[in-house]
Amino acid sequence: MKNILFCVIAILGDLFTSFMAYKLQLPCFLDTEFAVAITLYMGLIPGLIVAASFNPLMIVLLCRYTGTPFSFYDCLYAICGMLIVFVTWLFSRNKREFLYSRIMTVLYLLIIVVVSSVFSFTSASLLDTFVLPLFQTSTGFSAFDNFSEVMRQLKMGTFFSYLVPRIPLTVNDRLICTFAGFGLYRLLVKLDDFQFAKFRQTNITAEE
Repeated sequence: MKNILFCVIAILGDLFTSFMAYKLQLPCFLDTEFAVAITLYMGLIPGLIVAASFNPLMIVLLCRYTGTPFSFYDCLYAICGMLIVFVTWLFSRNKREFLYSRIMTVLYLLIIVVVSSVFSFTSASLLDTFVLPLFQTSTGFSAFDNFSEVMRQLKMGTFFSYLVPRIPLTVNDRLICTFAGFGLYRLLVKLDDFQFAKFRQTNITAEE
């Protein structure tokens, strides 16, 4: 029940921060910090569940908020979130190395930022290049649509017209979400330590 509750809270947290980023027109998505935290705290499968669940729910929320018709294609961007979770798990699964020292942890987090950024903007651009034409429709929520159109007019090619505008925003987003997710993870660990210490003190008092 605790695992299920934490996954639900993580999904709601990502929905809230992502919606606020959309509402305030921030230069980032803020859609994976809780998914990153859950991955660090609970492992790969819970992280994948959070990432896979977030995107369809977010599209439904935005469609209802804006009155835009629902598009199944936009739900496919969940693949990007799942790849981010996989990269996070891949480089943090060995907690002994990951938490060996503060410097080591920061280095691992920066590696996660770089690799997850590459996975994210590459997979999203591949989807837009090869899969989007099959659907002929999307909700138009992408912040890159106008930039991509300009790039195509400059004869950059379809793939690169989707890829280039994504790079700076994706890297910025990965920096924020990765380090914020790690901060949330540390809070969860401290909460566990506090509960364990409280439980142990209660047992000692009972024995006395």
